[in-house]
Amino acid sequence: MGKIKQGILGGFKGKVGTVIGSSWNGIAYMKGQAQSVRNPKTAAQMTQRNFFKEVQELAAQISNEQLAFLFPNSPKNMTRRNMLAQQLAADPIITDNEKHVNLSCLTTIGNAPTAELPAVTIEANENFLNIFWQDETDIRSLHANEYPTVFVANVTKKKIFLVNSTVALGSEATVNMQANLAAYGESGDTFSGFMLLTGATAAPQGFTNLKVTERPARVISE
Repeated sequence: MGKIKQGILGGFKGKVGTVIGSSWNGIAYMKGQAQSVRNPKTAAQMTQRNFFKEVQELAAQISNEQLAFLFPNSPKNMTRRNMLAQQLAADPIITDNEKHVNLSCLTTIGNAPTAELPAVTIEANENFLNIFWQDETDIRSLHANEYPTVFVANVTKKKIFLVNSTVALGSEATVNMQANLAAYGESGDTFSGFMLLTGATAAPQGFTNLKVTERPARVISE
């Protein structure tokens, strides 16, 4: 029961109905009692919550330095990481009871150029992650001496990486690079990925000086 002080117009201490009275530094305060919040866990809600958690966990795997590389200009009204999360969530795999990020079909993130870039194949053997491309495109001919960055997705373990290429794009034939598999997964995992052009003419060591600033329209072949 609340106790009224200084007459009926004064402050009070305790609980009266759904109002709680208190004082601090001689000043009387009143606040409403916290109401119970309904938190139903229907199948649809749990599917959406699990999907949201998956998206956030994936976005958290990209460092702040890499985010600045992907989004040179901070997006309006949201953080770079939230923008990445929005892109990851754009085209999910949906079944009756599940919803997941479609890592195997993701084609671009950030402000990455996407027009006529050669398709990237990523395969794992016992010790190495093999990354290679072989399509001959006009952009490949024009940017043969540039060192790309490759987006690598471990579809099995739901992990994502940005890997700076140790070899130039090249204008023709198959170009191959290798990375230590232990950092990315295991030999039985399924990998997917795509290329991001950076304009770098020497093998990059990090992302500080790299920026992806253009995003041409993707060419859709019939």
